[in-house]
Amino acid sequence: MKPLKLSDLNTVLPYLDKANYEGYNSNFVTMMMWNHEYHIEYEIHDHFCIMLHNCKGHRFFAMPFASCEYYKEAVEYMMNYAKENKFPFMIDCAIPSFVEKIKKVCPGQFVYEHTRDLDDYVYDKEKLITLSGKKMQKMRNNYHNFISQYPNYEYRTLNADDDMPMIFNNLLKWESEEHEQSESLTSEAYGIMYLLSTQDQLPIKIGGIFINNELKAFMIGSPLKHETIQIHIEKADKTIRGLYVTLRKEFLEHECANFKYVNREEDMGIENLRISKERMHPCHMVEKTRIFINDAIVTQATDEDTETIKEIWMDRFEDEDEVSTEFYFKYRYKKENTYVVRFKDKIISALQIVPFKVKDYEDSYFILGVSTRREYEGQGFMKLLMNHVLDIYKDKRIYLQAYHPEIYMPFGFKESHRHILYKLDKAKYCLPSNICLSQDISHLYDDYMRYTANFNHYLMRDEDYFNNYLRIRCVAFNDSVLTFKNEYGQQGYMIYNDRGKFVYISEFIYNKEYLDDILKTISVYFYKDIRIETDCMASIHGEKTDMITMMCNQEDNTPLEKRYINEIY
Repeated sequence: MKPLKLSDLNTVLPYLDKANYEGYNSNFVTMMMWNHEYHIEYEIHDHFCIMLHNCKGHRFFAMPFASCEYYKEAVEYMMNYAKENKFPFMIDCAIPSFVEKIKKVCPGQFVYEHTRDLDDYVYDKEKLITLSGKKMQKMRNNYHNFISQYPNYEYRTLNADDDMPMIFNNLLKWESEEHEQSESLTSEAYGIMYLLSTQDQLPIKIGGIFINNELKAFMIGSPLKHETIQIHIEKADKTIRGLYVTLRKEFLEHECANFKYVNREEDMGIENLRISKERMHPCHMVEKTRIFINDAIVTQATDEDTETIKEIWMDRFEDEDEVSTEFYFKYRYKKENTYVVRFKDKIISALQIVPFKVKDYEDSYFILGVSTRREYEGQGFMKLLMNHVLDIYKDKRIYLQAYHPEIYMPFGFKESHRHILYKLDKAKYCLPSNICLSQDISHLYDDYMRYTANFNHYLMRDEDYFNNYLRIRCVAFNDSVLTFKNEYGQQGYMIYNDRGKFVYISEFIYNKEYLDDILKTISVYFYKDIRIETDCMASIHGEKTDMITMMCNQEDNTPLEKRYINEIY
């Protein structure tokens, strides 16, 4: 390895051209601008060039610069180099085309971590010039305000030889007015001065806006692959409305005739910067990914893991909110029932497997909460976790809820329970009924046991479930319970949720003899549309949809319509 220098441009350029990567990190100008921070080293081989970054005690590689048939050869060399030199292997800022190729030629060998904060924002150049369309309304207004306030402004192409002192002095003035001198500002200023001092050796473009012959904004850019111009620097007097919009428009018009796209780099996870860049409506993003050697392992969860597992749960399950999540982790979660995939001191995937009592199969288990961090999706961690748990419980009967049945079929799970979802035809239930609705929930256990007597294969609940647990659960999920009564006594109950345009009855326990009367009563009670999720034997008028609700890893000869399991916890 030897240090990368400006004089190496012609040496490494053929390899940059072969790689033809999208993304600003592969721009030689970018490398030089920030080389005082990253201290890049490189090696040239027959088929590839590799670059190693050394930043604040961390060493990591860029993608190898080569044509794609030599990616594997290059990556294997990089792995060996890291091993021999005793630092952890990592490739930073890998773009999607490279990631997909490496996944194919090195299956299962690496872990891929999408780093959203480092994604490039890429814009349609013409839209930033014309400012046309509804999405550009605000920027268009800012531009019109600027030209009305400063009709005599000038755009000038700048030359570092003549303009460096003016540029630097104004940069310090604009930045110091808003911020104290920071390490990052000092580093950026160093990079700007480097570009200005090497303008004759690097393909950079510089332009500025002048008001009354005074520099008020400047921009520095350089060419990328794929008909794209990269904007390295945008600096302006922030007190002048519309100045940034005008600067971009003029710079792109005057300096970028041969480009279609504008790369404005990443947002670094800075909220205001992200909002600003998203408001400009990029035509696409260049995703960035970190690549590590896959040494992920499966373990049981510990006390220290609970908050992380809770965060993943909240992020991945859209029907959960803070209240329902807190409920689950307070009343149902147990670390000894939880398995996780660990990678570099992170939990990236988790699931729980809990005891599950089903009539005739009391010693069963239920898998739930299967979740993976978004940035690690699609890499087989759920498969790793499932196989590990299924091996531990290989002789046990295991159920899971089938949101996506096709995912679990390769693990040997088959449909075990089915429901029907009805959109109730209220016109069929408009006559009077002798069923009354009540909030008396003291008989729910009896109702449930009477109802499940019609099934051979159902979830077993005890009285404590109805007397204590169910109340708390309904509060957490914003559910309500009403019971059905007539002159002969209790005839069932329903658990329902008002979802705005319709009412969703998620548990419908009924006496078959009085089903029509029950439906007449609830049809009148709810003025909204009604959706009822119920068993396969219910005879209800309305549009119906079959739902696979449960899957199991063991067969059962009981007819599907004679099985009933509803909630998962």
